[in-house]
Amino acid sequence: MIFLLLSFYEPGFEPAVKIEKKKEEREFNEYRMLTLSIIRIYQVTLSGIMGDVCVFEPSCSHYGYQSIKKYGIFLGLLMTFDRLERCSPFARSYYPDFYGMVYVPGRGYKLYDPPEENLP
Repeated sequence: MIFLLLSFYEPGFEPAVKIEKKKEEREFNEYRMLTLSIIRIYQVTLSGIMGDVCVFEPSCSHYGYQSIKKYGIFLGLLMTFDRLERCSPFARSYYPDFYGMVYVPGRGYKLYDPPEENLP
């Protein structure tokens, strides 16, 4: 089998059409996957133990996962840190002026703050 594969190999062969990957997929790919894995491990293990403490929808860990996946490691982490700084039990008292309230089944009323609405 290996012999057959090697017999069709031509040194210096390049495909006629090169597929250009997005910049965020080329750069920091390993770091991005590592960060997304860490967030996912948190969601599966610690998040269930701590309970529903986030006042936002999507929750902070889902927000971080979505923003890193969509906008890359650098901008995604900045957006995640900003969100973690805004999240507190007292956020409902002073943030309804900026965010809409939405009802999430099983979680109650939450402040709606998706990653798409927080781009610089």
